Amino acid sequence: MRALLGLALSVTLSASAFAADPYPSRPIKLLIPFPPAGITDLSGRIVAEGLREKLKQPIVIENKPGANGVIGLKELLKADADGYTLMVGNVGSLVLNYAIDAKAPFDPMKDVVPIAGTAEYATTMVVHKGLPVNSVQEFIAYAKARQGQLTYGSTGEGSLANLSTQLFMQKTGVKMVHAPYKGGTLALNDLIAGHIQLIIEVSPVVNEQVLSGTIKGFAVTSPYRQPMLPNVPTFAEAGVPGVVVTGWLGIYGPPGLPNDVRDKLGAAIVEVVKNPEIQKKLRAIGFEPTGQGTAEFTAHHAAEVKRWVAFYGEVGLRK
Repeated sequence: MRALLGLALSVTLSASAFAADPYPSRPIKLLIPFPPAGITDLSGRIVAEGLREKLKQPIVIENKPGANGVIGLKELLKADADGYTLMVGNVGSLVLNYAIDAKAPFDPMKDVVPIAGTAEYATTMVVHKGLPVNSVQEFIAYAKARQGQLTYGSTGEGSLANLSTQLFMQKTGVKMVHAPYKGGTLALNDLIAGHIQLIIEVSPVVNEQVLSGTIKGFAVTSPYRQPMLPNVPTFAEAGVPGVVVTGWLGIYGPPGLPNDVRDKLGAAIVEVVKNPEIQKKLRAIGFEPTGQGTAEFTAHHAAEVKRWVAFYGEVGLRK
């Protein structure tokens, strides 16, 4: 009798195993917590394009903008942890918003599961074309002779643009007035018009204007020169070491995501990002492909949380 029961149990388990479809067996939803045509959206769609082919399943993009990415994050947290709802996250929405706000409604170390890193981007220091300076050092001298009189723009205190400018001011002793904007393009338009003097904005937003000569580009915050702006030095090359900031993007899942699903997705995303055609598309809009696997990206995510929480505490902006 025991032998018969054992045989029956074995057959049942085998049938269940065969009945379970291998992941992924249906469309995957990719949440983008920002509006269409922004940097997070553009990069996410390029990676989704590659994942469709790699995983042989539709990748359905859903833009869920609002509250600096928190609305999209809440949508992710409501999803089943089965790998069929993912989210594109970036340093601003998941790290800087938390680092600057001690009462943030989420914890980036608990509320998301890093899967893979996809791309990074720098910020570029640009000034109004009519400003009588032609380098970082000339701008520093000009600004120090007018401490507190020049105005810089950014997309808010928790933005990468503001972080880059705060870091620049900390390293140089320059003091400027902050003008917050609802978008990088709005700040750029006011810079071109001469209403503000400087922005250190994400490179994909300003590089075309630098290349056209509409504004002056003085330095990039990446540790290497940007392919689109080969003649613009890094801050270290411009004589201001320590101003190193790179924004980054990656794919995340909800808490409880099974390790086997996470590993499969991580490997697939890395393979997609390493594809020369995908890299070409990312670089064409100002991104540098990273292709960080699960372990590397998870460690990077944690290090960035630690770094920027400490920085905002040092400059007195963590509230």
